Amino acid sequence: MLRSSRGSFTVALVVMLSALGSARAQPKPSDAPLPSCLDATIKDELGRELKPRGVQKREFLKNKKLQLTARGGLYAGDLTSSSWVGGGALSFWFTEDLGLELGFQVTPIALDLDDPLAGFFGDDRFESGLGYLPLANLVWSPIHTKMKIGDGITHGDIQLFAGGGRLFHDSVQGVTFDAGIALELFTTGVVTLRFEARDVMAVQEAVAETRFTNNLMATFGLSVWIPTWL
Repeated sequence: MLRSSRGSFTVALVVMLSALGSARAQPKPSDAPLPSCLDATIKDELGRELKPRGVQKREFLKNKKLQLTARGGLYAGDLTSSSWVGGGALSFWFTEDLGLELGFQVTPIALDLDDPLAGFFGDDRFESGLGYLPLANLVWSPIHTKMKIGDGITHGDIQLFAGGGRLFHDSVQGVTFDAGIALELFTTGVVTLRFEARDVMAVQEAVAETRFTNNLMATFGLSVWIPTWL
């Protein structure tokens, strides 16, 4: 009777161990691979929602093009009074990031305090007139931008420039230097919008004072791009 009980216990133990081993060998539902059709569906949905990132081609290329710009704005004199400024420029872009600009501006050079001084002393102390400002600038475009305007994305460039020329007026002495920053918005494939802010630096004399001046000029421009054969 004891042997029969031991035999039954041994058989039961072997059956339990076999069942436990089979349960461990079977994969869990979470470990099982997803059906191929479900994998393809998830991949398609993610592909529609996710967009590839990285370096993308620019929609507007400046390389080897001429840029003809008409601009106008405000000229804030350091020693003289503020007034309007107008002119234009012709630029050539050697590469996508480097260009040369030749510009010409006109602005009235006047002194609002001259009328009271003229009435006091009996003669004009400052000779007002138009100032003519030709400039040559090297333009560098290190930053490309994207801005959401309305329902679309507008591409643009942030540009730095510096150079020199001459402000032709009796109150100005020597060479004139300038430096500034510009934002170019590529609205179409031919016409772009341009916002500029520059510092026009020159030695200037007004009312018995002669010093190095920093004259600020802010302009809005409209540019037309012309392809070349280069």
